[in-house]
Amino acid sequence: MDDVCPAPVKERYWEIDAIRGFSLLAMILFHTFFLLGVFHIINVDVWLGLGVYLPLGTSVFVIISGTSLILRHGRMIDKPRRAYYMAILKRGLEIMLIGLVVSVIASLLILVFITDGRYVYFNFLQMMALSMILCIPFLRFGKWSLIPAAFFILLGLFLETIKGPAWLMVFGILPPDFHPRDFFPVFPWVGVMLLGVFLGSLLYPNGIRRFNLPSAGKIGQSLARIGRYPLEIYLAHVPVIGSVILVIVVLSGLLGCPIGHL
Repeated sequence: MDDVCPAPVKERYWEIDAIRGFSLLAMILFHTFFLLGVFHIINVDVWLGLGVYLPLGTSVFVIISGTSLILRHGRMIDKPRRAYYMAILKRGLEIMLIGLVVSVIASLLILVFITDGRYVYFNFLQMMALSMILCIPFLRFGKWSLIPAAFFILLGLFLETIKGPAWLMVFGILPPDFHPRDFFPVFPWVGVMLLGVFLGSLLYPNGIRRFNLPSAGKIGQSLARIGRYPLEIYLAHVPVIGSVILVIVVLSGLLGCPIGHL
């Protein structure tokens, strides 16, 4: 563990991409069950018991994202980092805009297909974007980023017990009797991303892996390939899965054998 393994500056560590790929597959599985419930093919209340993905899979993805931030930051030890910070800011704003569009479209679809009044207000992409931007001043902290990480996580747990006006929702404070769908407040999630910054500083000092790993293998390589395209997969998987399920439902109705609850 104390031996630092030299690595090319631009090397992608397969384990980072593989873990991200695994969490993406968990997300796809979760949303598949959710959409099956939307189309009344399964009892969504039963199958969402598999929704361990929400707290666990999402946390893994956010942690890995924080690790990736500090990995690139560490590799710029002899270079001006202002350009990197500006790149994070630009990328964050781009993802925020995409997330806003996704929220509007998702809320319209919920209005048509679900009609339970639980709309999307601050979704996963918006949380990721804002968390990336808020992490910028803490990237210099290295291992000390564990302190703000713990603070923001505890702050988020506290804020979720408080009720307040709607404009505070982004921080995790909800109005009374208000239960949005796909809601990811910046607290505690920015703390979870900073936890990834801490782990990255610990395990990959200066962007270099500090431990030995065997080669990825076929499964690891497959997961790593998936993990290299998180935004594309996030944006594409729900429309693709929803379209396939819709076609199956329509065809089953035309063939006179409608699909019932499983």
